[in-house]
Amino acid sequence: MRLNRKNKGLLFGFLIALYICYSFAISNTISYYKEYQSKSEMISENNSSPKLANQLRQKEKQLDVMLSRYNIKTSESFQNDLLKQLTAYGDSYHLKIIDFKEPHSITDKGFTTTSYIFSLEGSFNGCLALLNKIENNPTLGSIKHLNFTKKRNYKTNIDQLFLEVILQKNKGIK
Repeated sequence: MRLNRKNKGLLFGFLIALYICYSFAISNTISYYKEYQSKSEMISENNSSPKLANQLRQKEKQLDVMLSRYNIKTSESFQNDLLKQLTAYGDSYHLKIIDFKEPHSITDKGFTTTSYIFSLEGSFNGCLALLNKIENNPTLGSIKHLNFTKKRNYKTNIDQLFLEVILQKNKGIK
């Protein structure tokens, strides 16, 4: 069998494609796998070290000091505190609290997750400002879901914006 010009071109193209595949994909995969192995060995060596446990205790103490400095405390009635905050923010941004549903609690793996669902009515900018205030206040929890709905009131011929928010608060069980 003779190698004519087409077969030589095909063989040359195959070798170039093989080189490109190796340089872009296979070599990176091999280097990432070696890095993964070295880091997993380092983690397994450090897991049983008492020095690491001591460092973690010191970090925990530092975090406790930081939290006490910012006066973060949990109230007996978080729901009332949340409602007061929402009312105060709503008054300043001209928002109306339409609905505040019963909280939903889930206990899983030593943590209690409580979800608070409430609805607001008002302007888009006011809703965004209120959401920004909620996100920047770590004692209130974290926003997990938002649902903006635009509805038309046919009696007054005005469009209204409604916002439904799911706010989650995690608490460890002691």
